[in-house]
Amino acid sequence: MKIENLWAAVRADLELSLSPGTFTTWVSPLEPISLNKKNKDKYLLLVGCPSVFHKNQISVRYVGKIQSIVEEKLKLKCEIELKVRSVESKKGPSSSRLRGASDLFSIDTDKVILEAYENSFYKAGLSPGLTFDNFAVSSSNEVAHAAAKTVAKKPGQVYRLIFIYGGVGVGKTHLMQAVGHEMLKKNPDRSIIYCTSEEFTNEIIEAIRNKSTPVFRQKYRKAGALFLDDVQFIGGKEKVQEEFFHTFNAVIKDGGQVILTSDRLPSEIIGLEDRLRSRFEGGLTVDVQKPGFELRAAILLIKAQQLGVDLPMKVAQVVAANVESTRMLEGILLRLNSEVITRKEPLTEELAMAMLNKINGESQNIKKVISPKKVLAGVANYFQLKVSDLKGKRRLRSIVLPRQVAMYLIRKEINFPLKETGRLLGGRDHTTILYGQDKISKMLTTSEKLRMDISTIRKNLYK
Repeated sequence: MKIENLWAAVRADLELSLSPGTFTTWVSPLEPISLNKKNKDKYLLLVGCPSVFHKNQISVRYVGKIQSIVEEKLKLKCEIELKVRSVESKKGPSSSRLRGASDLFSIDTDKVILEAYENSFYKAGLSPGLTFDNFAVSSSNEVAHAAAKTVAKKPGQVYRLIFIYGGVGVGKTHLMQAVGHEMLKKNPDRSIIYCTSEEFTNEIIEAIRNKSTPVFRQKYRKAGALFLDDVQFIGGKEKVQEEFFHTFNAVIKDGGQVILTSDRLPSEIIGLEDRLRSRFEGGLTVDVQKPGFELRAAILLIKAQQLGVDLPMKVAQVVAANVESTRMLEGILLRLNSEVITRKEPLTEELAMAMLNKINGESQNIKKVISPKKVLAGVANYFQLKVSDLKGKRRLRSIVLPRQVAMYLIRKEINFPLKETGRLLGGRDHTTILYGQDKISKMLTTSEKLRMDISTIRKNLYK
């Protein structure tokens, strides 16, 4: 078979299986260079690529498809070798024109790649801003974040199922969608579906009513990755659970990736069938905890950057100290920015506190920002000790009680993570911090002196 005819057949098959944008970006620039027999049972097809980047992408994403088509046409094994075409090696007066065309093409290629990625994530149901770049990591979500990054690199290989659970507004959806974005950046052709359990339920109902369940099943069961948000809501819905059971099995069987989010563990979902519960528990289960002060401040700064708001660190800390709901943070940020534009004044701590006063209705609810280090310094100063005494190993009663007071205040006033509190206090483990916190809590119910001590320290901290 002539190489021109063989390559025409390859292009025709790939054009049918790939999207127009993908075909134009990756396949059209390829050129067959030579087709030779390597031995009596095997051919070697040399294919030219316009750049090293293009060659790398073809070798990762499409060389297997090209090889399968070629071997089917030749009825023999064929090795595919990719080579970067050198513009300088082309002879004749048109070489400079070719170089210009190549440069122009590379710009268009970047644009087409971006458009292909954007089209793919909108089609998958993903939101544009929910990426890893915009996800703030701390001890409250680092395990879930690490698992999500692993899955994004090797979908369907390491953890076929990840079950992410946690309260409202802690970032479960963001983390799930970030995986989808990462997968589509590498391969815009990957079939990904993101939906809420409510949307999944509504589609099943519509499919039954319109007698189109085969179409529904084809869509979901052939997905390369399935992300279902708030899976706890399928509990008690028999038909929905039946469809999801078969969908789940089909995606996993084909080597796909499944990520589920829930506000509770599989064992706590009411009305969940045992067969689904057992599958959910068979995956990697990770929790996302309520964000602490530092993570809330980081989230605010990220959102401010996205919205183009000039947010000083001190203002971010004031808001983070007084607003625990991550879903409220963006709303308050927008209101603050609106106030700045209206008043034509800079964004200050005083303006933030005044805004929070309006929202809470009572000025006494507004806390100034205090840092863990400030708490340590305040406790040490009150008990006439050095900060190094609180961090040290000495077990004198005159030091142990103030040290436990510091643990209590850092946890209660700032909601600082246990692990970070332990690290701050000389590398103590989280059980020691919990013990100290609980001991002070119990003593406060009986000791008037301790209540006065802590009240005075608090006043000094917020003075």
